[in-house]
Amino acid sequence: MHSFVIKYKNILYGVLGICLFQGIISDYLGFRQVNYLCDVLLVLLLVVMLCRKQVKLNKTTNNIEYISILAFAIVALIGWGLNTVRLPSALWGLRNYGRFFLFFLLGRSLWNSEDVVTMENFFMRIFPIHMILIAFQYVVEGLNQDFLSGLFGKTPGGNGGLMIYLSVILCIVICQFEYKKISTKKFVCYLLLIFVNAALSELKFLFILAILLVVWYLAMSKRKGRGMILALFFVIVLYVGMQIFYYVFPFWANYLSFDNIMTMISDQEVYANQFDVGRTAVFSKLTPVITKWAGQHAVWFGIGLGNGDYSDAIPMLNSAFYTVYGIMHYTWLSLGYLFVEVGYLGTIAYISFFVILEIKAIIAYQKRSSYYNLLGTFFPIVFMIIIVYNSTLRSNFAYIVFAVLTWQALADDKKEENSCDSKIY
Repeated sequence: MHSFVIKYKNILYGVLGICLFQGIISDYLGFRQVNYLCDVLLVLLLVVMLCRKQVKLNKTTNNIEYISILAFAIVALIGWGLNTVRLPSALWGLRNYGRFFLFFLLGRSLWNSEDVVTMENFFMRIFPIHMILIAFQYVVEGLNQDFLSGLFGKTPGGNGGLMIYLSVILCIVICQFEYKKISTKKFVCYLLLIFVNAALSELKFLFILAILLVVWYLAMSKRKGRGMILALFFVIVLYVGMQIFYYVFPFWANYLSFDNIMTMISDQEVYANQFDVGRTAVFSKLTPVITKWAGQHAVWFGIGLGNGDYSDAIPMLNSAFYTVYGIMHYTWLSLGYLFVEVGYLGTIAYISFFVILEIKAIIAYQKRSSYYNLLGTFFPIVFMIIIVYNSTLRSNFAYIVFAVLTWQALADDKKEENSCDSKIY
């Protein structure tokens, strides 16, 4: 493989590494602008690749998920044409979505099956370090809830990255157990640590997500006997984790009751007040607002990419719409952001990216039943749920999401991936 390919690939690794350790870099080393370094590295990589024309995207008919990216871009362009959008706002909106799609495209072009194994091993090897840091933050620093995020820092917001990371680790250990890549003892240990971490950090939804993942696993697994064993261990460890959670946060004693789960899912209020956009009320509550603001076309194309955005670090990027309607907390949900800025069509295009990857993974698993095929059926589901649950897929932590979404396709590629004739030109 050409040396320049290795160098380019290392830049992508650098972006992923910054994402995984930005909490430590920001909260313990004081470099709070580190998240923007990922953007700089991606832009530089893209410019160099385009100028040198050394690498181009893999041209196969199988990459139909690219169509959804293109569709999203077209809807965004139409939205800009139908609405007045300031250039800084448009660029900021483009950055908040385009960087992750760009990262995915570059990853599909530069990474291969060996890189998938490297990334997976790295994710697993830093987990003990993460848990040691969790213990230090909890015991020594006295942190809990949103402030207890291990590798992802000790300030509010880090738990979004923690949620994604623990979800990825949970998916990996479930699939590793299915394919006997991990012993029963290690499997139970990982589950216990994940749920203890979730309990101490008050990641309430991770417990519900874990139940959904096990149900999905039992539906997909072709080893039903082993699946029942996994479910048994899972129920036991989940119970232990929930008891720890209830002990630390006794006011959540009825969290996993059926009534509470349904209330949380369907509540019109996300957290604070009656004006909030609920997770199942995004479209009903925001439709009259955006049509009043931009006209009937906003239902389909939104008010313009960037026109509903804001920035804590750069006040000039706070949109007029956010200034007026930020009280509705639509920015707490990725789905809320999407509907406001790109309407129904843009939202469908964005979510279809994950749906396509899910369908491809299911088809591949039915044909070949490999480890990464099964793992590939887990990730899109998790992230589609997170789109509805919070806004983490707009944060820097989403680089983790779009990195693992490349794994199934890369691992399943039967071509000579190491040759410069397959994906690298």
